Parts: sequence; C-alpha cells; structure tokens
Amino acid sequence: MASTTQIVTAQEETSVRLLYEDRQVAETYIRQRFGHAWGQLLHQKQAAGINKVIKESRPESILEIAPGPARLATDLAGVTRGLMLDNSAAMLALARRRLQDAGLSHLWDVEQGNAFELEKLGDRFHFVFTFRFIRHFRLKERARLYRGIHECLQPGGLLMFDVVNQTVRDNLDARQPQKPPGELDVYDETYSATSFNREMESYGFKVLQLTPVLNLFFLQSWISNRLGYRLPKASFALVRSLEMMPSQEPLEWIALCQKISPTKG
Repeated sequence: MASTTQIVTAQEETSVRLLYEDRQVAETYIRQRFGHAWGQLLHQKQAAGINKVIKESRPESILEIAPGPARLATDLAGVTRGLMLDNSAAMLALARRRLQDAGLSHLWDVEQGNAFELEKLGDRFHFVFTFRFIRHFRLKERARLYRGIHECLQPGGLLMFDVVNQTVRDNLDARQPQKPPGELDVYDETYSATSFNREMESYGFKVLQLTPVLNLFFLQSWISNRLGYRLPKASFALVRSLEMMPSQEPLEWIALCQKISPTKG
C-alpha cells in the first residue's frame, strides 16, 4: 500500500507502519511537514521541550520511538545513551546518515523494530519520547502502546509526546474537510486537556505539564503560507513573535508525563 494511492485513513498498526515504510515519504518527510514557518516553530518547541527534560532530569538512558529521519535528535544536547526504534528501514537509513553527518552516531543506537513489542528490547529507560506517532492510533492501539511504554520505563520515568487540541482540529476540519493534494492521510486523535489527563491516568501516568504549541495557529499558518516562500526569515520572525501571546486553544500541546502506577488491564 503506497502513500500515493492511500485511500483509507491510516489509523491502525499495520496501515501506519506501511505508510511510513514508503521511501518517498521518508525522503520528503521533513521538507513537507516542517518546511513552513509554523512547522519550523513546532520543531523548535519540541526540541526545546526535550532538551529541557534532559537538562533538568539528566536521564541515563533515552528511548525515542518512531524517530523518522532523526528530525529531533540532531538538535538535542546532553544525551549520554540513546536508542532509536523505528519499523521503517527507509526512515532509519536517513536517520543514520543524519546522525553521522551531525557527529552524533556514537550517542545513539538505531534499531529496526516494532513499537508494539517494546518488551523485546529487554531494557528499561529513564526517558521515552515520541512525536507524531501515538496520536495516529485509536484507543485499542494507544492502550497497547501505553502499556508497553509503561513497562519499559524505570519507576518514575518520564514520557513526552504531542497531543492534538480537539477544538482547533475540529475548526480546521470544518474549514478544510479533505486533505490537500500530497498530504499524508493519517488519523489523529484529539483531546481537551481534561480528557487527556483522564486517559493518561487510566494507563498509569501522571501529566506533569502540557506546553501549548502554536497558540494562534490560524494566523500563524496564514502568515506562513502568504510570506513563507517570498520572505522566509520575516515569516518565521512573525510566527515566532505571535507565539508569545497566550492562548487557551493552541494547535497542540507537548505533554510531559510520569510513570506512577500499574497500567490498566
């Protein structure tokens, strides 16, 4: 099932895995997803969130699930021992190349494997992070991921990932019911802050922090689309300055969670 002929929204373990195994998807992933000014800001805030955890908690071991082409790892500091786990050979080939080019390949092991079978790693980690991954699955698959992550975390270990705001996403879908040409057709679960806290508590995690990302998304995306290609630096400066304005309805949150109790059965 190639991405160019994708009809059914990818939302299950097999369909999501096959979508990201496509070499064309792998090679264009960063450019398509993070080329606009708002995408660049999204990337920067995710990297900053991870770096903050590394600086403050000094995790001895880190696991990144579904790293894609090592988009984030090349912007991280303070990693002492890291493992990247991805099912896509195409993504991992790019990840190895980018790590090597950045002089970071000695800090990261890169393994092909299934995120739904974390027990096969035979290891426990102090910090697990993953972006643009857990959100793509419905509850049955998310529950499997939560249980696996819970088991592979040290007591009190930390989990960081991205959470889509239901209110903003509903407004986006109402404005644009169909995906633009070339856009990957992948399912996204959405939440309110309350519903997300409730879900994480059910699977043995406490939400420590929800950091808003893209506080004024509709305006930020409009600026990115209008100015991005002609005046990229000015576009990014405007998008970043708007991020300083508070908002109760950002596009997403970066969630930092802590393992606190046994998982739901």
